[in-house]
Amino acid sequence: MAVEYFFSDMDNTLLTSNGSITQENIEIIKKIDTPFSLVSARAPIEMDFALDLLDLKGPQVGFNGGIVFQGTGNTRNVIEKKIINFQLAKLIVESIVARFPDVSTSFYDENFWYTNEINKGIAYESSLTKQSPIVKPLSQLFEKNIDIYKIMIIIFDESVMTKAINYFTEAKFESISVQRSGKNYLEITHEDAIKENGIKCILQNKNINLENTYAFGDGHNDIPMFNIVGHAVAMANSALEVKQYADYLTDTNDNSGVGKFILKLLKNNPS
Repeated sequence: MAVEYFFSDMDNTLLTSNGSITQENIEIIKKIDTPFSLVSARAPIEMDFALDLLDLKGPQVGFNGGIVFQGTGNTRNVIEKKIINFQLAKLIVESIVARFPDVSTSFYDENFWYTNEINKGIAYESSLTKQSPIVKPLSQLFEKNIDIYKIMIIIFDESVMTKAINYFTEAKFESISVQRSGKNYLEITHEDAIKENGIKCILQNKNINLENTYAFGDGHNDIPMFNIVGHAVAMANSALEVKQYADYLTDTNDNSGVGKFILKLLKNNPS
């Protein structure tokens, strides 16, 4: 069986629980000839360290499919982008801050992260991504019209998470996608910003058989990615409902599950 492309989520999949990449994963991924792309909910600025460590030069997917790009930092080239309507993004952020004052609400353009206050959720995200947000009063956050790719809501209380999900269901905002990522995150992007579409963009005009592609993931937002590739691989630490969409299970994110699966697969399928 041919192996033509690997796609991987980052948090709790390729990355360990503390946001790093194991040395085993680094060594295995750097040695393979098969193309490997990250498909993440993260902003490109939060992905750059991994691209450098793994020496990945090809196209990558950020913001759950909201951006497809190549390169890092000042050399980044945007291949495709899907942004949220600016006025709609403003309405959503203001509504969430008013209705759910104890959750962490923030948003991203291509290069920066914005929030109205540093609280538990923002501090937690900053510790994982090693990024610091631009902090302004809510009244000043939307003074300048910018491209907004993602609104991120971090919620540690499951009952509040349920209420927030119900709010979006009832509000019926048009042209957005609301996806739960992991246990504590709700992420709002353009309705077409799903991981499946990011993969489609990468594979466009490439002579690759989808049956020979593999994707690694752990979260609900990885299910669209699982549905398009030939073989879906769930981490051992995935939620049960995510595992039900997988063709294979591999070890945990903290135990180099991505690299171990790749190593075993390529040994059994030498090129």
